Amino acid sequence: MQAAMTRILTSRLALALLLGAALPLAARAQEEPPPTPGPRPNFEGAIGLQLNSSPQYQGSDLRKISPKPGIYLRWGRFSVATSSNFVTRYDDEVVRGVGAELVQRDDLRVQLGLRYDPGRKTKVSTDLAQLDDVRDTIRARISMVWQPARDWRFAAGWSNDILGRDGGALVDFGVAREFRLSRRSVLSVGTGLAWGDRQYMQARFGISPAAAARSGKPAYAPTAGLRDVAVSAQVRTDINRRWSVWGGANLSRLVGPTVDSPLTLQATQATAGAGFAWRF
Repeated sequence: MQAAMTRILTSRLALALLLGAALPLAARAQEEPPPTPGPRPNFEGAIGLQLNSSPQYQGSDLRKISPKPGIYLRWGRFSVATSSNFVTRYDDEVVRGVGAELVQRDDLRVQLGLRYDPGRKTKVSTDLAQLDDVRDTIRARISMVWQPARDWRFAAGWSNDILGRDGGALVDFGVAREFRLSRRSVLSVGTGLAWGDRQYMQARFGISPAAAARSGKPAYAPTAGLRDVAVSAQVRTDINRRWSVWGGANLSRLVGPTVDSPLTLQATQATAGAGFAWRF
């Protein structure tokens, strides 16, 4: 219990320090005129750092702090990104991994991408001891973002394990609304849900008979179904043409077959994060 409290306090302190460094820059941004994007370049990018506080794994009741450097590069219709938070000056939909724009219109974007899925190692939490690792793999993802009005976005995506490592497929849907707080700051609120096939559910929430015998936990074979529903909020401030800071939180609820898993120790999952980026 004491170790868990120490991890929670450490994660909150780290996030507070990052926000404390970012807020003076955000306040300064209100004194300057809004940035003018100008003509869209053929090449652009961003580098930065973000800190996330999240459960040790999906369904865990313990938390971890994760510092994560990030990079985003775009050449025409092709991009490489380590995080979706590294947005450009042109409000493009940034997708983690290697991506290619198949459709690129003002109101509709369709992207095909590949990304590395690190899976899940049992060492990330003592609650996973003696269970099976979720193997790392490569996922192919096709996503669509429809923007019928300036401040509304509807998104859908499908991803699948293309290396056949039992990672399964995941489908997600979401809707988001943006509110301009000032000339430089934008609040984005959204909601979404995710559905996984049987393989995905077994890898993340199932317990095989062999793992059950080793760990003493009951065997569990979930069916395909909804994984979770979520709401989120994020504030981003563009300090100038180069610098951007953000902070946000996500609250999700595991539903369907995931709730009955012996690995789900807490069905309500909360994450929070903050970061900054330098764009070029």
